[in-house]
Amino acid sequence: MWWLLVPAAYLLGSVSFAFWAGRLNGIDLRQHGSGNLGATNAGRVLGWHWFAVIFTLDLAKGLGPVLLARQSNDHWLPIAVGAAAVLGHVFTCFHGFRGGKAVATSLGVIIALAPLAAAVTFGCWMIAWLLCWVVLRLKRSESVGPASIVASLAVVPGYLATARPWQLPTLGFLALLAALVLIKHRSNFAKFVASLRSRQA
Repeated sequence: MWWLLVPAAYLLGSVSFAFWAGRLNGIDLRQHGSGNLGATNAGRVLGWHWFAVIFTLDLAKGLGPVLLARQSNDHWLPIAVGAAAVLGHVFTCFHGFRGGKAVATSLGVIIALAPLAAAVTFGCWMIAWLLCWVVLRLKRSESVGPASIVASLAVVPGYLATARPWQLPTLGFLALLAALVLIKHRSNFAKFVASLRSRQA
């Protein structure tokens, strides 16, 4: 019965709070901004109070199911449930398998699996975001992508620095999770580099 959490986590992950926030405001976010069904695009189009709401809800989609799965005696179940929640968010079955970029939901999963590593990851995200916004003077929305890339790079070192003992399955899963977020943000990295070059020109 515990393994029913896996498809349930995928379906919950597939619920796009960004999409429904857009609908509440008479907007299809797939047709505005970056076209991404995530908290950042929602904040860009609808206002940053919506970013906070959607980020929190997306984080909960990853956190809740994995915490529940950890009540079982199966070490692999929380990892499987976390993977299902993230894949549901990125490839939502309710919107043509076009979802978000997995940052908030992945953070929720990491909090449930390795809370200290999650704290390191979020701290790196905040520092990078502030540097991009305050020092480089990028827009708040433009700063999220580079900050998410930095946070992804910090996940595995954060786990290795804080977990005792290391769990190889968890380490491998976190590495895959970070790789997924990096892949989803490759266009953001290209835009960030182009922005820096234009400032130097």
